Amino acid sequence: SMLYSFFISMILALVLISVAGTVSAGTLIAGKIYDSPNFETAGPVAGANINVTCNNNLLLTQSLNDGTYAVAFNSTNSCPNNSNVIVIAEKDGITNGGNGTVHDYTAIMPDLYVGVVNIALIPEFGLYIGALTLLGAVSVFFLVRRK
Repeated sequence: SMLYSFFISMILALVLISVAGTVSAGTLIAGKIYDSPNFETAGPVAGANINVTCNNNLLLTQSLNDGTYAVAFNSTNSCPNNSNVIVIAEKDGITNGGNGTVHDYTAIMPDLYVGVVNIALIPEFGLYIGALTLLGAVSVFFLVRRK
């Protein structure tokens, strides 16, 4: 479920912090880009361009091979607790976005604020249906005309 995905992403974010020492005093925004809205069975999307906006501050990154991404706002003033975070992912002309809230994790690590935003990067369903409808109409037109 979404709660499960949230906790997995949170663990990922905390591992990124502890291993890479990404944030000393600031806000970490992390998540994963998936190829399906069902996060439990979806595959990762590598190489997606990610725009992360918090408190009118923009950071850019790309998703890794496992679909994860992370950015660090170096100052908690740039992206304070309870801020709304907007994340937009794009790859091969397909764009989708999501939003989340920054939470205070200073009880776990001093000066740590974290936001998690997972995104399903899938083509617009209507585009496929529209293309199939158009192909069907053209096929029927030529079939009828042929007779």
